[in-house]
Amino acid sequence: MKKSDIVIIIFIAFVYILFFTNIITTASVEGVSMYPVFQNGALTFYGPPENIHYHNVIIYKSPKYGIYVIHRVVGIDGNHYITQGVDNISNPYPDNRIGLEPPQGIPSTDVIGKVTEVNGYIISIPYLGYLSILFSYL
Repeated sequence: MKKSDIVIIIFIAFVYILFFTNIITTASVEGVSMYPVFQNGALTFYGPPENIHYHNVIIYKSPKYGIYVIHRVVGIDGNHYITQGVDNISNPYPDNRIGLEPPQGIPSTDVIGKVTEVNGYIISIPYLGYLSILFSYL
């Protein structure tokens, strides 16, 4: 067995341990508003919505549309977060200006989680999220 095979097996075991112990949960990215941070169909990991700061990526449920949104925090106003996708073509304005979130921002109680980062790098696995996207339509 090669070293690279062992590393892959350890990585997969690590992901399964984190996933099944609910230390970190996963979310599938659907759309291009966060490109190039996330590709459409990527699988990302998130933890509890704690210690959220400017520039963190959070997951919330849009109160207007009832969909889950993964966007970057671009403003904090008390207990509300103003978010925006990083792709300036599909998201030229913050979400509160386009009606995806209330005008004052998302209340902290509506935030589902904070996307996991390691040394400032967001952890995601390209294409693996397509599996859960596919099953959500069945």
